[in-house]
Amino acid sequence: MNEQEFYVGYLPKASSGIARTVRMTVGFLLLIAVIVAAGFAVVQRTFAPSFFEFGKVRSFEGFLETKPYPTLLVRRPGTANGQLPYSRYLLVATGKHGADSQVAAFAGKHIQLRGSLIYRGGQTMVELVTGSIIALPDAEAPIERTTSLDAQELTGEIVDSKCNFGVMNPGEGKVHRDCAVRCLSGGIPPAFVTQNLMGAPAVLLLVGPGQEPLNKDVFLKYVAQPVRFRGAVLKTGDTLLFAVDPASLTLLR
Repeated sequence: MNEQEFYVGYLPKASSGIARTVRMTVGFLLLIAVIVAAGFAVVQRTFAPSFFEFGKVRSFEGFLETKPYPTLLVRRPGTANGQLPYSRYLLVATGKHGADSQVAAFAGKHIQLRGSLIYRGGQTMVELVTGSIIALPDAEAPIERTTSLDAQELTGEIVDSKCNFGVMNPGEGKVHRDCAVRCLSGGIPPAFVTQNLMGAPAVLLLVGPGQEPLNKDVFLKYVAQPVRFRGAVLKTGDTLLFAVDPASLTLLR
C-alpha cells in the first residue's frame, strides 16, 4: 500500500495495495488460529475408552462374593497362557445405589443374573436388573487367593467406581465431584485412581485395614481431590484392593 492509497467505504473494491495487505493479514491470523487450535488439541487429555451398555441386558452366571463389595466370579472359557480362570464383575444396582441389599441372600452361591455391562480397560462391572438373581444348582465354588503387593503410600483421587468404570467419561475430577459423592453415599464401591502404583496408572477398590468396606465418613469430603493414603495393596484374581489406614489420609494442596 503506498502513501496515496486510502480506503473508501462506498466503493465496491479496495485499491490493490490495501487489498493485498488485508489478504496477508487475514491469512496470517488464520495460520495462527490453526496452530493454536492444533496445540490446544495436543495438550488435552483424551478420555479413556469406556463403555456402558445402557439398555442392553445380558445374562451372567457365576459365583457371588459379597465381601468386601458384591462381585460375580464368572468362569472364563479358557485359561491359556497363564490367564486367570475367573473374570470378576463388580455388581451395582440401577441409579446411584449399591447392590448389597439385592445380593445379601445369595452370598457364596452359584447364581444367574441379568444386567448391563460396564467396563473400562481391565475394570468390569454389571448394573443389576432388580429382582433378576436366581439360585442355580450347587457347583464347586472357586478358590481365589489374595496376595499382597506390599505396603504402599499412594497419591491419587477417590472416585465412585460405577461412573469411573464407564457410566461417565471421564468419571473423575472436580467437574464430577457432586455426582461421585451422591453415588458413594448410595453405596457404590469407592475406588482410588492413582498414577504411581509401581510407576504405572491403576484403579484400586478402597477397603479398610481388614478388607472390610471403608467407612464413608473417612473419605466422602475428600472425593475428587488429590489425596495421599498409606496401606497394603492386595490382589484377588484381577482385582486390586487398597487396604488403607484411615488415619493416613492426607489432603494434598
